[in-house]
Amino acid sequence: MGVVNKFAVSVGFIVVGIVGFFALSSMKQIPASGPQNALRPMVQTAKVRNRTEGFWLSADGEVTPYREVTISAEVAGQIKIKAPQCFAGQYVEKDTLLLQIDARDYELELQRLSELTSQAKNNVEELDVEHASTLELIKLAAEDLDILRGELDRITTLNRRSVATDSDLDTARHNELAARNTMQTLQNQKALLEKRRGRLVSEQKRMEAELQKAQLDRDRTEIRAPIDGVVTEDLVEAGAFVDRGAALVKLEDTSKVEVHFNLQLSQLQWLWQYAAKRQKTDGPLARSSYELPHLPVEVVLAVGDQQFQWRGELARYDGAGVNAVTRTVPCVAIVEERVPLEISGKEVGNAVAPPVLLRGMFVTVRMKIKPQIPLLGVLASAVRPGDELWVLRDGKLAIETVAVVTTVDGEALLIASGAPVKAGDEIITSPLPLAIDGMSLRKADGAPSPPQVSEEKQGA
Repeated sequence: MGVVNKFAVSVGFIVVGIVGFFALSSMKQIPASGPQNALRPMVQTAKVRNRTEGFWLSADGEVTPYREVTISAEVAGQIKIKAPQCFAGQYVEKDTLLLQIDARDYELELQRLSELTSQAKNNVEELDVEHASTLELIKLAAEDLDILRGELDRITTLNRRSVATDSDLDTARHNELAARNTMQTLQNQKALLEKRRGRLVSEQKRMEAELQKAQLDRDRTEIRAPIDGVVTEDLVEAGAFVDRGAALVKLEDTSKVEVHFNLQLSQLQWLWQYAAKRQKTDGPLARSSYELPHLPVEVVLAVGDQQFQWRGELARYDGAGVNAVTRTVPCVAIVEERVPLEISGKEVGNAVAPPVLLRGMFVTVRMKIKPQIPLLGVLASAVRPGDELWVLRDGKLAIETVAVVTTVDGEALLIASGAPVKAGDEIITSPLPLAIDGMSLRKADGAPSPPQVSEEKQGA
């Protein structure tokens, strides 16, 4: 009886399970069949725009003196006086006395040559008097000769008539011969005086030249500043003996300064566009081919949170080649305005602007460029490795390779002609885990706008 009951209970459980399975199966709903909508990646974009305004080229530079003059001794002697201004760091004006060399020897030489020059001048004057006297004697001798020749003619005529004797004729001939001899002597003396005068005049000029040289030597004992500037080195002290050619003082010209900086070839291309017109008219090997356009530049000095600005001009290449190490081209700008024209930044206590640009200051050189060709601008962050752009066209990804000419103001610049993109194209700025050309994408709302250029950075 117990076994039968256990079997019945087991069968009952099985029946209840089967009934419950069919009941639950009847309640199951079969979902409607259809294609599943796969989610497309969401991206942010920025539009390509026409870059019409100018931009700034920037480079780091260093301030150097426009010129540095080394003053050397032009005469030998002992330093007698050293002026208080003749010390390193002192500012001096042009013609300021710096050093005085003992001038006593040169003064004595000047006095001696003055006497010799005066004597040479007197010799010439004495000769001129003698020459004038000789000319007068020649006139008298000529008159005497004319008289004696007339007398000779008369006696010769009388001798033919047998009125005058042969002795009278010989006497007349002797007198005429003596007169001619006197005339010839005076003529020779005149020629000799003229030759002597040439020699004496040459000696006088030599003495005058030596006198001028002695005067120059005397003046050169005073060493004066040839320019307005700052003494960078004083190399001698009072009491020291210096030889001719010894370096005494070094001066730095303060009228202007030079700023030396390096530009990449891609940056120089924007400067070459200004010189291209001149090269067409001047020929292939024209002077302008080796010159930079004289564009205005801004030289900016950063001191803490403050910036100070000077205006200058692009001057020239610093040489005519490319630096073999950095592959950049050295250039030079000249700044004549020594006082900063503009101050920007936070005020820090009682901080004031530097009075001048000093040697060795590190500055930033900026040049405003106005492109001569149409350009396109895209966000610099949107340019992918290999200069690729991800373009959203009709909801799909297009990968384009571009040539970026430069990057300024957070924007990559492309030459519009021949570029695979145009103004208005949507450039993807957000990252993608996997970028496949032609993949479907969807644009996110609130995509970032292209960078705005401030009025300060807009071109002329």
